Amino acid sequence: MDAMNDIWLTTGETATLLGVSRQHVVDLCDRGELVCTKAGTHRRIRRSEVQRLFNPQLTREQEKSLWLHRALMGHLMLDPQKVLQMATENITRWKPKHRADGIAMRSLEQWEQVLSGGVDVVVDVLTGLDEVSSDLRQNSPFAGVLSDVERRQALRSFREHWDHEHTAA
Repeated sequence: MDAMNDIWLTTGETATLLGVSRQHVVDLCDRGELVCTKAGTHRRIRRSEVQRLFNPQLTREQEKSLWLHRALMGHLMLDPQKVLQMATENITRWKPKHRADGIAMRSLEQWEQVLSGGVDVVVDVLTGLDEVSSDLRQNSPFAGVLSDVERRQALRSFREHWDHEHTAA
């Protein structure tokens, strides 16, 4: 690790670099999405850890899922109650179809917790680059939010993005 990436940052400095609030950085640390260490009661984050957030390595499928969930953000912002209700109804319909101890059931239960946290928590998961958010998006309860036309447009746009960004190297 070079000397620049070995620098320890405060939560405030990290927040400035990420363009988020200090409290959001604290929340990222508390959820384990941003690795930190504590000096007394203060959290310290390596600059290299902040850089990791800027350059996540997602698989094609993970990035496609992120792209689709970003596409549904407009619907969520315009009518949050309708979109959250749709997701809740999907979970209610799907739970009886899965084993109580299966991965899908655990994901649905996690989604119930996320939905109960409100719009801001949902947005964090829908757009999060961390492993937990990426895994949850693989079992998303937001089926039906995008129309078939919107979904096809988003997938076409993703393919163009992927081909341009990932095959240009």
